[in-house]
Amino acid sequence: MPAFTFFHTADLHNRLSPAAARRLADLKRRHEGALLLDAGDAIGAGNLTFRPGGEPILRRMAEIGYDAMSMGNRESHPLRRILERKLRDAAFPILAANMRSARQPLPRTVRSHAVFDTPAGRVAVIGLAPQITRPNSLWARVTDYVFDDPVSTAEELSAGLRGEVDVVICLSHCGERIDAEIAALEGVDLVLGGHTHAERVSQRSGQALVVHPGHHGNHVAQTQMTSREDARGVLLPLEERDD
Repeated sequence: MPAFTFFHTADLHNRLSPAAARRLADLKRRHEGALLLDAGDAIGAGNLTFRPGGEPILRRMAEIGYDAMSMGNRESHPLRRILERKLRDAAFPILAANMRSARQPLPRTVRSHAVFDTPAGRVAVIGLAPQITRPNSLWARVTDYVFDDPVSTAEELSAGLRGEVDVVICLSHCGERIDAEIAALEGVDLVLGGHTHAERVSQRSGQALVVHPGHHGNHVAQTQMTSREDARGVLLPLEERDD
C-alpha cells in the first residue's frame, strides 16, 4: 500500500531564502503525489497591517508549488477589503474552517477545507485558524469575521468528511495546546501545526501524530503515513541539499 507524503512549513514570516525555496521545490518534484502545505503566518505583515505592494512570500510559495495553507493570525484582518488585499497573491486556497462571516462574505480564496486525489488515496485538509475574534467578544460587534472554537469545528467537519476520503488532516495555526486536543478527535488522522514556533514530532497513545516544523524557514516537516496508527514525521533542514 503506497504511503501518503506531506511536506509542511509554518511561521515563515516572509523569510524564505532562495536556497530554501529551491529545496522545497525539489522535494515536491521528487516525491510524486506529495502535498506541500503551510500552517500559517507565512506573510510578514501583522494582524492589523498589510503591504500595499502585495506579499512576495505568497508569490514565491505559488512558484514553489504549494497546494494550500491555513490562515494564520498574520494573514487575517477584521475588514474584508484589506483581507482581500493581503491574500491577493495566493494562487492556492487559504483554509480556515472556523472562520465565518459576521458582516461580509469570505473572500473567494478562503475555504474551510480542500480535498486532494493522490496516488495513495483521497486526502481532506481542514484549515484551522486561531480564535482571533471570538463570536461573543466585544470586537465581534465591529469586525467582518469571527472565529469559532477550532476543536469543535474540527470534530464536526472531520466527521462529515470521513465517508468521502481516506485520510483527514488538520492544518492548524492554533498552537501546540490546541493541536493536542485536535489530535485526540476520533475523526482526525494527522495534525500539521504551527503558531508556537515549535520543532517537534509527537504522538500520544491512541491519538493522531502532531508535527510542528519550526519557524522562519529553518526546516520543513516530511510526514509519511498509511493510516492514523502508522504515521511518522521528520524535520529536514532547508538550507541543506541532501536528504
